[in-house]
Amino acid sequence: MQTCSCGDWAEEGRDRCARCSALETFGLDSTATADQIKAAHRTLVKVWHPDRFQDDPKLREAAEARLKAINSAYVLLTAKGGQRASRQSAHSATRTRSKPQAASGRSASFFAHLIPSPVMLLKCAALGCGLVIFVLLAQSADSYFASQPTTARIYSELREGIVSNFREATGDIWNRTVTHLHGFIAQKVEAIPAAAAQSADAEQPAAAAPLDPADPVQNLHRRELGAAHAETVRLTPYITTGLTQEEVKAVQGAPTSASEDKLIYGGSELDFTHGKLTGWKLDSASAPIRVKLWPDAPVDPGLAAFHVGSSRSAVLVVQGTPTYLSKNEFGYGGSMVYFQDDRVISWKNDPATVPLRVEP
Repeated sequence: MQTCSCGDWAEEGRDRCARCSALETFGLDSTATADQIKAAHRTLVKVWHPDRFQDDPKLREAAEARLKAINSAYVLLTAKGGQRASRQSAHSATRTRSKPQAASGRSASFFAHLIPSPVMLLKCAALGCGLVIFVLLAQSADSYFASQPTTARIYSELREGIVSNFREATGDIWNRTVTHLHGFIAQKVEAIPAAAAQSADAEQPAAAAPLDPADPVQNLHRRELGAAHAETVRLTPYITTGLTQEEVKAVQGAPTSASEDKLIYGGSELDFTHGKLTGWKLDSASAPIRVKLWPDAPVDPGLAAFHVGSSRSAVLVVQGTPTYLSKNEFGYGGSMVYFQDDRVISWKNDPATVPLRVEP
């Protein structure tokens, strides 16, 4: 039976006990106090609350699953006797497996897990055939619509728009996933010399690999509660106005520099007033930050342009989330929209960067 880094018995097929897996969900190590657990729980519940993703069903569903794992970990860590019960269960499992077994029985059990069942083989074959048929039909449809004089231009524009939007939506997630994967591999490589130097005595607890407190995103949710293998973060919530500095750091990680009213990530700046996020200036080339503003009043979703007197919500529907935000200004590249009492009073249009869709 494998020993966890805290000295407790690890569960079968895993390198950590249930308590350490739960602590890793909160980005904490085995020395965490009850107050630290409660504080981490409060922060993560705010960051992953499903109500923040009302306009995106997929993000909302993923956030609900994440919040369920966070609450399950909190229940395990705060339940009385939970750690003692897991140790007793692990000792019982050790005594059961210590009974001698025949070599042939172990071999048969090992190969039985490697050989898939006939039903599984049929399902895999059916899935493979379905994918091949789908690809062939998609290629045929693509060739047909692209070759027809009446549909070629419209279809080409539609296809390019879909591809462009997909690349823009997945680029940030891909970059963040690669960053976390590199951090995970580096941490495992650093832990190899320490693991090789440990004593073979099972009663001596192994030294816990230190977590980086300055980068909570690196250590956050690397393993779901009860998961058998480490997983990198694939979902990143939006950063929006009203978040505290700690909530922003839990999503974006450690800033390049920080002060009481500002967090800086490369060339991007996040501004805070009375401890709450109120504005930003983004530089996607040096530090991509996923921000989002939602309309605070009902607006026709089909609105195509705004004008003098339009509300901030109308500008958001027409132009989207700005890359520069202050109390009375929206910035889109080199274009600016100016407000007074939350109504448009003027603008500066820069078509070379982001053209504004305004009524004449």
